[in-house]
Amino acid sequence: METTLHWAKEAFNREVVITDGQRPVGRLYREVLARDVSAYLNDVRLWFDVEGFLIQEVTVHQYIGDTDQVIGHIRFDWDRSAELELTNGRKYRWKRQNFLMHEWSILSEDPAQQEIIHYDQTKMFFGDEGRIELLRHSPNAEVLILAGLFVRNYFLRKRRIATAG
Repeated sequence: METTLHWAKEAFNREVVITDGQRPVGRLYREVLARDVSAYLNDVRLWFDVEGFLIQEVTVHQYIGDTDQVIGHIRFDWDRSAELELTNGRKYRWKRQNFLMHEWSILSEDPAQQEIIHYDQTKMFFGDEGRIELLRHSPNAEVLILAGLFVRNYFLRKRRIATAG
């Protein structure tokens, strides 16, 4: 997989498209009035199943052929960060770099907390665009990239709902 990808979301659209150069390689999509998100990157197909009302948790499913299996859970913290714990025992932390979420990262949960993936938003007029940089190789790279975009969009959606209410 390339070390730099691009993501784009058009205004008023529920779809994020991930490209490698000009070639589409991934997508996140949420149906109208749904909380769950389906996603894919390269050959990895995921479903983010949002559960709960006030305190929400996300179960991450991976589709392999016609079957799906739970591969992890995302838990949200009070400080607007999140933790992804995979069923293989590995843990990763989602961390925003600034209040507006123009930059965010996926960090390993080991004591060094190394940044594995860095995201940034480079455009935001009638839509959003940005870069995804894979800084360290990971066997879970596709899952981590999709989870990082999912968590940011989750927080932005919660912010919009709170502002409208």
